[in-house]
Amino acid sequence: MEWAAKNFDFVLELSVTHLLISLVPLVLGSVLAFALVRLTPLKLAGTIGTTFSAIYAIPSLAVFVALPAVIGTSYLGPTNVVIALSIYVAAAMFFSIRDAFSQVSKPTVFIARAQGLSPLQLFVHVELPLAIPGLIAGLRVAAASTVSMASIGAIVGVRNLGYLFLDGFQRKIPEEILTGLFAIFIIGIALDLGLWALGKVLTPWTRRSAQRV
Repeated sequence: MEWAAKNFDFVLELSVTHLLISLVPLVLGSVLAFALVRLTPLKLAGTIGTTFSAIYAIPSLAVFVALPAVIGTSYLGPTNVVIALSIYVAAAMFFSIRDAFSQVSKPTVFIARAQGLSPLQLFVHVELPLAIPGLIAGLRVAAASTVSMASIGAIVGVRNLGYLFLDGFQRKIPEEILTGLFAIFIIGIALDLGLWALGKVLTPWTRRSAQRV
């Protein structure tokens, strides 16, 4: 595409910003969700899950606009976008993390306890490794949605790939819009493949099992 070639440096700059605006919430939201799943009393898990379900149903643009009134930040800039996306990631990952640990084999956990493992050893050496496939699956879904929603940040002053949609629409340049779509697609695919590869690295026993079959 001629427009993309002429504006390659600009598109690359927007792509880097878009990637950072996506990665930071992905990390922050996942850590928050992990802490809530592991540290929250079981009797509160249902309430938290219901709250996150309600939050996830709120349009992202509405959250971007409403956050400054709630937390006192500026209406323009990346802070609101990062916080809002982190909330959405936490809402999605809460259920993925909960399900990943709930699917860990109960007999395996029982045997590990019987062998004298402490709660920390049980978590690090048994529960966490067995939950990794589910955690990675949840991260891949959260990453795809975050990369997509991050483009809306252009409306509130974040110059990421979403800017190409706004500018291309206002100036009636379809190639600019298509360039933004393609760049977001590439970032989404790259993140997905990276997380898939990370899952394979962290679970080498799955590869050995497949080879024996």
